[in-house]
Order: sequence, then structure tokens, then C-alpha cells
Amino acid sequence: MKIKRFNSILLLIAGILTSVGMASCSPEKPENEKKNKLHEDPVRAVFTLQEGTLSDNNKFDNSPRVADFKANGATTQVIEWQTTPNEGWHVTRANDRFKGKNSNDNPNVVYLLKMEYYNAAGKLMNDQFYTLGQDKIHQHFFSTYKQVTVGGSTGSVRVSNKAELPYDYRYADELNGSFVGETNPMGFQGFIRFVKPGKNFTLSVDLLHAAVSKFDENNKPSPFYLPAKSLVSTGVWDIQVKLPIEVDGASEELPADMIQPAKVRIDIYEGHLHGPLAFHQNTTPEQNKYMGRNYRLTYRLEKGRWVPEGNDPQIALIGCEDESWGRVSAFDIHYFDKNGKEITGQIVENGEDRHYQHFFQVSDIKPAYGGKAEATDKNSTEFFKYLYCDTDPWNKTNHFDKAPFIGKKNPIGLKGYFYFKRSHKKFNMEIKLMRARQSKMTDGQASPFYAPTSRQTTEESWLPTISIPINIYMDASEKELKTNLDDFDKLSKDEKTYPESDRLAIRSLMEAFGIKDFTTALAEFYWNLKGESKHETNNFWF
Repeated sequence: MKIKRFNSILLLIAGILTSVGMASCSPEKPENEKKNKLHEDPVRAVFTLQEGTLSDNNKFDNSPRVADFKANGATTQVIEWQTTPNEGWHVTRANDRFKGKNSNDNPNVVYLLKMEYYNAAGKLMNDQFYTLGQDKIHQHFFSTYKQVTVGGSTGSVRVSNKAELPYDYRYADELNGSFVGETNPMGFQGFIRFVKPGKNFTLSVDLLHAAVSKFDENNKPSPFYLPAKSLVSTGVWDIQVKLPIEVDGASEELPADMIQPAKVRIDIYEGHLHGPLAFHQNTTPEQNKYMGRNYRLTYRLEKGRWVPEGNDPQIALIGCEDESWGRVSAFDIHYFDKNGKEITGQIVENGEDRHYQHFFQVSDIKPAYGGKAEATDKNSTEFFKYLYCDTDPWNKTNHFDKAPFIGKKNPIGLKGYFYFKRSHKKFNMEIKLMRARQSKMTDGQASPFYAPTSRQTTEESWLPTISIPINIYMDASEKELKTNLDDFDKLSKDEKTYPESDRLAIRSLMEAFGIKDFTTALAEFYWNLKGESKHETNNFWF
């Protein structure tokens, strides 16, 4: 009787423990619940995404197996999370997001998504979730969240309508050599495809530890994106991580809460500084056809993509490794509607300035003429630097109109300038305009110009990215050749007689602008150094 009574007490205690609300082992606040489980808690999680195809294009909707999958040679993407006493769960590899191809443009492409969990001893522990009946109470869910306002409060809730998801998923688990993806889904391996082009989102990967069973009264599991209410209210999460996903392609629908442009104009000026923000356009001798060139770029929005209108195929600019020289490139951005009316002011008027911010990122960095691959060839302040030079009002200048600069406290990015710190480089400059639903600030601070947060990237509204091909063909220090150019007509026509550094600078100019003749390129340096150029006071200023 005593034994039965003791067992009854234990069952009562267990019932109390499992009836409490869902406790989350979130990355921010990990919980130690080892005493309540028949498995260890993972301390390391490795997520892999492998691109490939299925043996039959229709197989995705017909119980696909891992045996049906064939990798297509693309590099496997890996994201790793670990938990530590001080930091909780956090990303521990350089890669913090997955990139995928959309299924509209790539109907045959699917991705095999796998996860491996490791214990404190560094051993793979996936099998612990299958043995001793653990498979009946564990299931991964693959969800995304949306912002809602209820009762005056705004927050994130799990998307419950499958049609709203930017992805589709199929469980492909096997147990003891048999496929259980449909009848006993676990989610340690499965197939995912991305169904909405140009959609960036956060995939929430949540491993449920059910209180009693993951199945409903009809012995059916919950769908991959939506755990049943009873599971949420009585279970616990063994792990919850956020995996940012960037999907290629372009969405043809602009977010309803954003500015709705049909055209954008970007004016680019080479210039110098008269103070930290006081940009002034350079003047060059009229004989210079290439060095110091300024640009007016226009793009029209077609089917979710910015299409260039008669722009140079490549924008050639001069870099400046030494910031004390103050040799910079200014970008001035203007938006227009379908009737050609400028609508740039919509970004800053009526309080919209607290929502909008331009970000500037570099991608596909490659050596240009005379260049080489370097560790700094990445989207970071080691490669380039941008200063927001926005003014209030936005369409007035500080120089002529005394409009104060506001970019430091309220960065918008309608105007600003770049230091390109690495020369002899080709890359794409990606200009991205974000509208935050609540505020672009996080804890009172704006994100750096090159690095929106993962939450901003996946949860806020964005215009399609403007991509500008740029060649930083030389550094400002290379403009002054070692060769004495005083008597130009007597200069050698033999390229080999010039110092190597001079040949590098001249050839870089030739490659950037398609100049075929060495002497013609040399003349550019002559006029740049010797020609008359007036320091105009009425040209472009911030």
C-alpha cells in the first residue's frame, strides 16, 4: 500500500509539472530541465541546407524520401548555434543565414534541411529523441511570425494560415530504416522550398517536447508550421532558434505601408570635405573626359525589379584609403511616381522619418585591374564607410540654406558619402530602403549603414534592392604619377619605360573606361595634374 501511495504521489507531481504553461528554452533564457526528461539537453546545434533536386518533380507533394534527393553540387550552407552560461543560445559561425532560390523561377530546386544536436561531451545525441518512446513526444515545427496589434499592444504571433507562408516543408524522417515522415514526423531531416520570390523572413525552428503525446485524439500530428493549442499550453521547447532566410528573385508587390515609387534617380559626385559632413563636388579641367567623372543613374521599377535606364554598365570611382585626405563619393537619391512627380518627401514627412532608413551593402567583390583578393573583401567597414548627411528639410542644403544635418541621430540615407577604402576592386553596391513598422531604432540606436539586424531584414518592409556595379579603379594617392609630365610631347611612347606603379595606375584607368590607347590614358593624368580647374562655389554641396 505504501508503494502504491508513493507511486500515486509521483504521478500527481508529474501531472502538476506537465500542466504548467509552456516554458521556453529560448536562446535568451535557457532553462535546465534535465531532471524532467529522458534525454539530455543539447548544447550545440548544427543546421545544414543542401540544394538539390528530387527524382520526380511531383515527388515533393508525394512523401519524398531522402533517397529521392540528389544534391546538385551547390555548397552546403551551415549555421551553428551553441549555448553558454553567459550568452545562452547564440550563433557561433560566420554564417548566420541561409540563402535560397525561389521555386517560381527554379521549379525543380528543393533543399534538404537537416539538424544535428550535440551534448556537453560533444557527442551527437539525435538518437536520444527516438529511443524510449521519445519519438512520440518530440516534433520540430518550422514557423514564421507576423506582427499584430490586439488590445492596444503590438507583438509577434505564429502565422496560422499556410497560404501566407513564404515556404513549404515536408518531413522526411526515418526510424529503424523505415520512413515515418507522415505518420511520426520528427523534423531532423526534411525538404523545404521557398515559394515567394524576393521574400526575406525568419524561420523559427522549434523542437517540441510534448507533455503526453504529440498526436491528437485521432492519432494525427500537427502540421509542420502550427503546433496544436494543447501542445503549446502543456509542452516545453527543447530548443528554439531563429534562422534568417534570404530568397532570391523579386516580389512584384510592394509592401502596402511603403512609398510606392516607379522610378529612382541616383546622382553620384566625386568630391572633398570642408568639414565632417560638408561635402563639396570636385571640379576638374574641362579636358578630362574620365577622371573625376560624375554620374546620374536612373532605374525604373518593373515587376519587382529595378531596371537601369541608359546607365553606364559600370560606375568607375576613385577610392581613398587614408580618410584624412577627405576624398569621397557622394550619393544623392530621389524617388518619383509613375507620372514623373517627385515623391522623395514621403520618406521624411508626417513623421515617416522615424520609420525609413537606407542601407548600403557590398557584394560579389572581385579584384579589378591590378588588384588581388584580400581578407577585407567583405561587407564591413574595413572595405568601405558611409556617413549619413541628411538635412532638415530633406531638400535643402546645409551650405546654402543652413539646414541642419540630422543624419547622425536620424539616419535616412537620401544623401551621404562613401570612403571606398580598398581600391582596384569590382563589386555590386546594393542600396536597400527599409520601412520599420514601429521605429527604425533599436534601444534608441539606428543600425549601422551596412548591417540591418536580422529582425529588420526579415520582419520589416523593404523596397526591391538597387544593385549598382562599381569599379574602384585606383586610390586617390595613385593620381600623382612618378613620371614627370611637364613636357608631354616628349614622353616615351613605350609603356615599358614607365615605372611599374605608373603603369598600374594608367592601365587601371584604361580598363575602367575602356580606353584603348596608352597615350590617351596618360593624357588624362596630365590634364588632371596640370590643367586649370576652378574651385567652383556653386556646384553640388550637402
